Amino acid sequence: MAAEQWESANQSVQTFKNLGYPQWTMRHAFFADMGGFMLQSPDVPLFPVDSEQLAYLVEKNYLQYPAVEEKTIWERNKADGFARLVTSLQITWFFIQCLARWQQRLALSTLEITTFATILATLNSLFFWYHKPLDVETPIILSTESRIAVILIDAGDRARKPYSRTPLDFLISPPASTSIVAPFWFGMGVMFDFDKESHSRPIKRFGNSKTRPPAGLTTRETIYGILFEAVYFGVHLVGWNQLYPTQTERYLWRVCNLVLLGLLVTYLIVIPIGVVSSRPFSRRWQTNESSEKLVEDSM
Repeated sequence: MAAEQWESANQSVQTFKNLGYPQWTMRHAFFADMGGFMLQSPDVPLFPVDSEQLAYLVEKNYLQYPAVEEKTIWERNKADGFARLVTSLQITWFFIQCLARWQQRLALSTLEITTFATILATLNSLFFWYHKPLDVETPIILSTESRIAVILIDAGDRARKPYSRTPLDFLISPPASTSIVAPFWFGMGVMFDFDKESHSRPIKRFGNSKTRPPAGLTTRETIYGILFEAVYFGVHLVGWNQLYPTQTERYLWRVCNLVLLGLLVTYLIVIPIGVVSSRPFSRRWQTNESSEKLVEDSM
């Protein structure tokens, strides 16, 4: 998820650079995708816009480029640096402890092995989220004199469908077919109603788990995601031949490791099949959801 959000922000920086705004940074892009910019128009209540929607509005001259300095975004989220510092100190202390045990020729416990794997995931997130603010405490309001109705009419047929989140939903790119995260979040949303925004329309805040890079993902990025998952689960194999209090505990650890690797392999096999077979259902589900929300809003 972190890598896909980074790619989405990176594509946003390139888009704004092509539009003639090289001052648009990764921090700006992350801030926008988190709902840091709210659009105020004459005919629709305040709603958030992501970096892709913002670039469209600027390109079509519906909105002036938001001349917000990176320092301003940083000052709106002062807890960001402190949280990263605390996390870094905890990780450093854990590595020192593991190094000391290794020098004493002491094996790591299963809890320490699991913690080490979790730290790998944390380091991965810290790398890709280096420019991402911790949270949007105070959004920045951008005003436009253009009516949303006019923007939708100018957009043509692609803006005809009822929106489910904001009036600019037609600008949201579909999930990349190579994404290994999008099917998971889609399944969680269908089964458990997970990460839903408020029932009011348009919404006032974006969820923070959906990842949709406008230009999709490259094969290299997909391979990286698969390899990282393999390393994450593979780290647990370090404890395969360690000494355990009982033979039963050793067998349980080995079985759990094999189950984790099996789930990863199964997931990677099921994804291509699921993406192809679920497209008709996904379109019907999204259409029905949009229609239901339109009816709710009109009542």
